[in-house]
Amino acid sequence: MSVHFLEVLQPGILTTVQDTGRFKYQRLGYTQSGAMDDYALRVGNRLVDNPENEAGLEMTYVGEEFLILTDAMIAITGADFSPEVDGTAIPMWQSVNVEKNSFLSFKERKYGVRAYICVKGGFDVPRVLGSKSTDLKSSFGGYEGRKLKAGDILSIPKMSVDSGNINNKFPEELVEQNYRWYDEPQEIKVTLGPDTDNFTEKGYKTLLESEYEISEKLDRQGYQLIGSKIEHSSKSPNIITNFTSLGAVQVPGAGTPIILMKDRQTSGGYAKIANVISADISKLAQRGLGEKISFTSVDISRARELFINYESIVSKTKLEPLVDHLIFRVQVDNENYIVHIKEVDS
Repeated sequence: MSVHFLEVLQPGILTTVQDTGRFKYQRLGYTQSGAMDDYALRVGNRLVDNPENEAGLEMTYVGEEFLILTDAMIAITGADFSPEVDGTAIPMWQSVNVEKNSFLSFKERKYGVRAYICVKGGFDVPRVLGSKSTDLKSSFGGYEGRKLKAGDILSIPKMSVDSGNINNKFPEELVEQNYRWYDEPQEIKVTLGPDTDNFTEKGYKTLLESEYEISEKLDRQGYQLIGSKIEHSSKSPNIITNFTSLGAVQVPGAGTPIILMKDRQTSGGYAKIANVISADISKLAQRGLGEKISFTSVDISRARELFINYESIVSKTKLEPLVDHLIFRVQVDNENYIVHIKEVDS
């Protein structure tokens, strides 16, 4: 049984339901989908005691305005869009109780381009091919296979409303390290190849010594970059069409790189000069129009080490209890109340 959780009052640019992705179906032509910033979604789910792969809302560039339809526990992670409840700022990267008939809204974008709302119990939408993720190109999954619009109502399992409270916070130092880059260029680590014969030594040098800007041609499918042209070898920039991977750096004949992301096509015929390592996909996903990135090369062994470290941070970092902000759900005369107890200076 489910209950209505929120209604969309003011839609953003692009808000979709996403979990960690749809796997094992690329051979049939279905894209991976899933949260662009895997790190933020998975941590958000941990904060509200969900499985890491549960679905949340992914908001892009701006937040939406929602009417909360039932008491619930949420966590907001990823980009900072200045979340508020009833006009009062609420913290990110920790569990927060929201009450029925309150308004959740977002104001100024401070950093990042994708923010996530996770709710205890997860969003009650159908699983399609093993995933709740929205596939925008195929128009299935998530909420009716599309982005959210005004009037949409999303539900959560009823049992999650009545299952008590959790008070968790993700360590501040990890948020600072992984999200608050401000205006400096972001270094993105790549492994080189696989189509090494299609590029000259000069082409590789250009890739690794240049700074690139993210162009207006960016979406969940991929990022086209602006910057120094990469030189191909005497071989054609085109290859026999084969499968694509998350983070593949394609270089068409024009010489400017395209990085493939979560909604990428399942196969392609442009030569691939490199592949963004798994541990840096979330960093890239939080970069937007006009922002700068550069590439540095690592070998497979180092990429594996960084992936293991990434997984350890996401899945094993100990959450901090919010001992200075206790939240209780009480019932008086058959009426439910949420009571907040905070320590204040005397």
